Amino acid sequence: MNRSFTRRMGRLTLATVLFTAWLIASASLTFSQEPNVQSASIPIDWSSIGQHSNQIAVTEEQGTISILAEGSDPYFRFQMPALPKSTRDWILELEYFCAQGITRMEWRSGPGIHRPPAAALPDMPSAEGWTTYTLNLNQIAPSVVHANRELPIRIDLGNTPGIRLQVRSVVVRPMNSEELRRRSEAEHERHVKEELATQIDRYQSRTWIARIESIGLDAGDLHLIGSIMSDDTDASLIDSTHVIARAPASISAVRLTDQETIQKWPVVFDRATRRFQAAIPAAEGSPWMQPGTRFQLVHQTDGQWQPMSPAVYPPPVFDQHASLRQASPQTKPLHAAKGLTCITNRFSSQQLVDLGLEHASVNLVVSGLVSRTERPGWERVKVHGQWWWVNEPRLKQQDRDIRTASDAGIIVAAILLIPNSPRNPAPIAHPQASAAGTYAMPNLNDPQAVEQYAAALEVLARRYSGSFPQHGRLDHWIVHNEVDYGWQWTNMGEQPMDVFMDHYVRSMRLVDSAARRHNPHARVFVSLTHRWNTVDNQHWKTYAPKKMLQWLIHDSHLEGDFPWGIAYHPYPQSLWKADFWNDRKVTDDFDTELITIKNLQVLDRFMHLDSTRTATGDLRAVICSEQGFHADENDPEQLETQAAALLLTWQKLRQCPSILAFDYHRPSDHPNEGGLRLGLRGLPSNEDRLGKPKPAWEVYSAIGTDRESEFVRRYRSVWESK
Repeated sequence: MNRSFTRRMGRLTLATVLFTAWLIASASLTFSQEPNVQSASIPIDWSSIGQHSNQIAVTEEQGTISILAEGSDPYFRFQMPALPKSTRDWILELEYFCAQGITRMEWRSGPGIHRPPAAALPDMPSAEGWTTYTLNLNQIAPSVVHANRELPIRIDLGNTPGIRLQVRSVVVRPMNSEELRRRSEAEHERHVKEELATQIDRYQSRTWIARIESIGLDAGDLHLIGSIMSDDTDASLIDSTHVIARAPASISAVRLTDQETIQKWPVVFDRATRRFQAAIPAAEGSPWMQPGTRFQLVHQTDGQWQPMSPAVYPPPVFDQHASLRQASPQTKPLHAAKGLTCITNRFSSQQLVDLGLEHASVNLVVSGLVSRTERPGWERVKVHGQWWWVNEPRLKQQDRDIRTASDAGIIVAAILLIPNSPRNPAPIAHPQASAAGTYAMPNLNDPQAVEQYAAALEVLARRYSGSFPQHGRLDHWIVHNEVDYGWQWTNMGEQPMDVFMDHYVRSMRLVDSAARRHNPHARVFVSLTHRWNTVDNQHWKTYAPKKMLQWLIHDSHLEGDFPWGIAYHPYPQSLWKADFWNDRKVTDDFDTELITIKNLQVLDRFMHLDSTRTATGDLRAVICSEQGFHADENDPEQLETQAAALLLTWQKLRQCPSILAFDYHRPSDHPNEGGLRLGLRGLPSNEDRLGKPKPAWEVYSAIGTDRESEFVRRYRSVWESK
């Protein structure tokens, strides 16, 4: 059992202990009943799968089956034998050799083998030696286990042509004792997560008797003002009421720790108005001023400190150097601004000006930026009262990309990413991040990891505040990537949505605190796909954006508002079809399954709801921060549709006041996007490092100019006739 996991989740309840004991007892009983599980193994013959396959070539030699994927839809079929009843789960096991590795594998079971629902399979990591791969059939395909007859099975091998896979020793067997032990531990961990999710839900929905209404800094003190709303609050409760600080690595919903209640500040209570005040020393470097700290009203009952109010975050304390604040003036207002993703210094600033860009985004890797120990070429910097070594060589590379856009007068957004490497995880990456994720959630459960993450954010916010023109300026901070599809793009392992969102919003607040400390005009954005109100989410892996936003809105009311916005990705329903006007899974209401460009007005109406606005009634901003239209540069019809899609997009954008900008993805085609050709230009080459311009490049440069109407006349028939 991972003891650090249990420690992070807090003390186990009696119910949890009993549950664990039951699991261990059950496992022990099963072990005694089936001591020789390997004797029940059933060999599976895959030697003939080439006769029942698509886009694969199969050869067999001395029991080793070699498979070559010859297209982007490779799959094969085989017959699963009837599996006898077992008290243990059935496991499909094989040995494989595959230097490239395989992702996005799928399983289908039963008759009608081409169209049954698919189950996602674990990736096959790169293996340059024979490696064991196992699948739990009870979890992936329970219908197979309970069928009592042979069933046809189809396995899809991703969508990458050229993959070479060797397989041998394919068997189906009952789960062995070690797997059963690990399953028991996993069930225990799931139980702990469910319990934590319940705690968070209760915290979110609880009716509180008190509230901290404002926190401000004056004369070196934080001044808290609030009210106690219960009319029957007795004198003894008032007398024991204090304010405490919740640690940045803590979860507001969990029980107060002894460490958090050591330091307490009394409140001054006015019985006539039922209002209170408190003052907290907050000198520069004070532990109570650390990012992520929030404050909560508590009282003592039977020797235990109990919360009376939600924990509330103070607003960022702006950098105390007035000259720096003056160097970050308000940026020009934007509406439906033309933007571009993946900006690098391969562009010149003049090229960006010629394209007419007003907005752009860059990827910014947060991990590996700061270290507690000295590194060659790194610089020593004091951050939040501690000395850190900062990766100056990496930052200088980043400067060039950001400055290229800044020098063109473009407002720049940074997408904050933590690459996920389970074999060599970054110190700030979440320890439960699965290998299935391209990027990881930061670890906000461990105090040292939080300090390092906050230090990296502080370094970035200070450097790109606009106070140092040689580095460039960032005004928009997109926190991680497509968090509703976090399993792929912001992975923290399998988590209930409440647990995932508590973690993610704490990350948003850390970014907000750092960014607005140095640039009061900076804004943070939550990153979401077009899957607005999807119901086919993977359990504890993906979530509906609408529900996530409702959670964030409620948390903003509960723990203190901050000016967040939405970085939405309204791709067409099918990424392979640019004609979004033909999207079918969209409706003009808040229950629509998808929000694409076709029904973008739904998102705009959502932003205009009173509940969605900021505490001061301001409209929150939306950046369409990643979306593109597929067009192979050798397909004239696709090129025409792509150009038309851009023109119709701007007609839609201009009708949505909340839309700040539209960052088209991407400037040039990329060879590693699964065959998608989203660029305004073709694939880069030695002859043209940006790629040959598609018609969309010229159309994009014309949008927002006098030439736009000419192109609208040329392409209008594309969307009006289909």
